Amino acid sequence: MPDQSLPFQAILFDMDGVLVDSNPAIEASWQLWADKHGLDFAAVKARIHGRKAVEVIRHFMPEADIETVWAGLIDQEMASAHLTVPIPGVAPILAALKPEEWAVVTSAPLELAQARMQAAGHPQPTVWVTARDVERGKPAPDGFLLGAAKLGVEPGDCLVIEDAGPGIAAAHAAGMPAIYLNTDPPTPDDASAHIAGHDQLAIERDATGAAVMRITIR
Repeated sequence: MPDQSLPFQAILFDMDGVLVDSNPAIEASWQLWADKHGLDFAAVKARIHGRKAVEVIRHFMPEADIETVWAGLIDQEMASAHLTVPIPGVAPILAALKPEEWAVVTSAPLELAQARMQAAGHPQPTVWVTARDVERGKPAPDGFLLGAAKLGVEPGDCLVIEDAGPGIAAAHAAGMPAIYLNTDPPTPDDASAHIAGHDQLAIERDATGAAVMRITIR
């Protein structure tokens, strides 16, 4: 299979699992939450990745005071944010982008997202789309569409990098090409490419300075 090239004006990154590795902290926090409320953690774990926490809480505790329960969960996650580490190979990608060429679209709240990016040693984006910015989280396209609007870029000129099925579905619904970053096949049907790591990506520019994502297929 030949290598691929995807032109773009902006990249919309998911954060957890794409820019930072926060899985141990995330799962530890949700384990405590599930145990506290007498829930099966295996069932909870199957829903947490790529979705807004409030939607997960509402699924398992529809009668709860969602904001109060969510605030307690955020406190647990903030306490473990320092354990976050960078995903290998991210730094060269971010260094090759201009500030106006990228944004983070995440299901995490802003304060937690900023703490995790800082712990991982990454620069903070100029544009964030976080949990409180949209009513509907992934797989709805709202977050990615808002990210494009904040950057002043048409949706079709954006490139999404995601590690979870709901995020790929959201990108597809937004009309954006998406790269699925995950070591586990199969690739979601709506992804434009599947990679196992950032070392398969490189940003190139033509004579006009326009950006292209070069994807090495293995």
